[in-house]
Amino acid sequence: MTLNGLEELLKSITPNVFYVEAEKAQPPYIVYDDYRLNQMHADNKPLTGAWRVQVDYYTKNRNDNNGDNIANLLRDSEIPYRRSKTYDPDVKWVRHIYDCELVTNGTEDGQV
Repeated sequence: MTLNGLEELLKSITPNVFYVEAEKAQPPYIVYDDYRLNQMHADNKPLTGAWRVQVDYYTKNRNDNNGDNIANLLRDSEIPYRRSKTYDPDVKWVRHIYDCELVTNGTEDGQV
């Protein structure tokens, strides 16, 4: 799975998908960011690795099913994740957080 592939998957939930930040966007929207590459090498060549990617879904609707839909999408795509949820009372937004791992074939673009 590439980072671009992940973005395309997330767009099946909402077309409002952004990389790193969603400047001036109004919920609901998704933001994702790759923050670490764990990679193994042999004979000075990358063998395999995994991108750590955080996916955040923001919504103002506490009953929004897209939090579960994202979890199902990641599970069905065999992308391991940890899920948490927060609520910001100042702006009244619910934030669903998915800490994901995209397995790579050793290339840094996240290609499987």
